[in-house]
Amino acid sequence: MPIFEYLCLGCENEFEELVLSSKVGESGIACPKCQSPRVQKLLSGFHARSRNSGGEARSLSSGGCSSCSSSNCAHCK
Repeated sequence: MPIFEYLCLGCENEFEELVLSSKVGESGIACPKCQSPRVQKLLSGFHARSRNSGGEARSLSSGGCSSCSSSNCAHCK
């Protein structure tokens, strides 16, 4: 079950919604703050980290983190 991020076009509230696989693509999502059905799905990224055999952390995401466009900075580690 994917979690989608939405922006309410009525009150500009950003929120997440867990959507059942059978309901993906259907409307029915409303803003939890103002109950407006006028919402826009946002494009969201992800970031994952892992450790190599030596215990060193490494980034598994492609591209940068949310605070910059670099894939190798103090915020991304």
